[in-house]
Amino acid sequence: MTQAQAAQIKALRAQGTGYKAIASAVGLSRDIVRNYCKAHGMEGYGEAAALNLQARRNTGGTGA
Repeated sequence: MTQAQAAQIKALRAQGTGYKAIASAVGLSRDIVRNYCKAHGMEGYGEAAALNLQARRNTGGTGA
């Protein structure tokens, strides 16, 4: 996975996009996207993950 793909995954996940749609957009498998998201605190359903990321940013967390 390139740094550009990682950045795109983070951006799409922050918008609430699901694993399958992200995988299609960045050209990786759904499992690779899911594992990356899990490893960086972006797991769960798309919209819930986006809300969790936003909450972490608002409270000074790393936001992955």
